[in-house]
Amino acid sequence: MSNVKERTKFYVHVPSNIIRNEDFYLSNDEFVLYTRLCFLYFRNYHKKEIVFDHKRLMDFLKIADTRTFKKRMKKLFDVQLIETNVTSLPTKGNMKIIFNNKPTEECSHFTMISAEIFSYWKNEQIDKYAFRQLLYYKSHINLDDKENDRSFCYVGYETLTQRLKISKTDVKNANKQLEQADLIKVSVHKLHNTNTYNDAYELIFDRYNNHYHISDRMH
Repeated sequence: MSNVKERTKFYVHVPSNIIRNEDFYLSNDEFVLYTRLCFLYFRNYHKKEIVFDHKRLMDFLKIADTRTFKKRMKKLFDVQLIETNVTSLPTKGNMKIIFNNKPTEECSHFTMISAEIFSYWKNEQIDKYAFRQLLYYKSHINLDDKENDRSFCYVGYETLTQRLKISKTDVKNANKQLEQADLIKVSVHKLHNTNTYNDAYELIFDRYNNHYHISDRMH
């Protein structure tokens, strides 16, 4: 009989509209912070008051300057994702904030992903671009939709660059990180001849978006 105790798998729930910057813009840095607060909120049994060691959180977020931390918290307050305007930090002991649970509890669609994603971030296997991009892909995947085969997504580069306000190079580098970490598999779609011509008598080709499959351990 095995003496190894099976651990409960934890997940983080994030509103899909926030992942995709549909209603307002969050930078990738601000998004990593918000995702971590979402995790603390759900781990705290949906209690709005979250108590944490801000120095440990700053270390997790790779923030060295307290002004940077307060600036990111201020952005979350301005867009009403938290209800506490953080203007100062405690010199000792924990700090607390009031999490706005309406976006998470009342959203029509949220994305659930394994909390293991934080390990890849903490170990620097993925950066802020890859972190956000993985959640973006996950937000378009519904494993329960067997009829339409939603086991993968096919988000285009243009969509990612416009929604997240990043370059195509950032998208490509993020995909490379995710592939190297074995978090996604990419089915590359090449150009297809449409057998039609434009006004210059040149062949017209269509390029279909790549298909992105996410590792089972993230589901």
